[in-house]
Amino acid sequence: MNRHHHNHHHAHSPEMAARHHHDRDVFHALLRQHDKITRSVEMLPNGISALTESDDPEIAALIREHAHEMHDRLREGFGLRHWDAAFTEIFAQADKVQMRISDTDKGVRIEEVSDDANVVLLIQAHGTVVTSFVEGGGAVASQESPLPEAYRRVAS
Repeated sequence: MNRHHHNHHHAHSPEMAARHHHDRDVFHALLRQHDKITRSVEMLPNGISALTESDDPEIAALIREHAHEMHDRLREGFGLRHWDAAFTEIFAQADKVQMRISDTDKGVRIEEVSDDANVVLLIQAHGTVVTSFVEGGGAVASQESPLPEAYRRVAS
């Protein structure tokens, strides 16, 4: 399926627009509460293992909701942050990313891996970007995310 056509099709659907607004609201709520979130990322040879949690049960629930929503969007090619290369690239490479989400008492553990060495660079960079959002909140999330110099872009 052509992802670009797929994205534009979604943009015109009221259901998809509502879903996008909901996802964005959850993301913004997490950014506002970023100081109540802890995140650690372990670099693996083929990707990352990330643990994102909060002692606040409401925020923990939002973390879980956000993680599962983003996983669904990645599988469906329902892109976001189209102005940010680190995100357009991960959606463009979605078929090469294997993601496993495990809910924890306080949030989620996500293992994201790839058999493609170029995509591994992207996954690791994306993991670092998400950590920077947790650390810096909205001020960081409003900026374009860096990609590693060695990474070869595929998105147009």
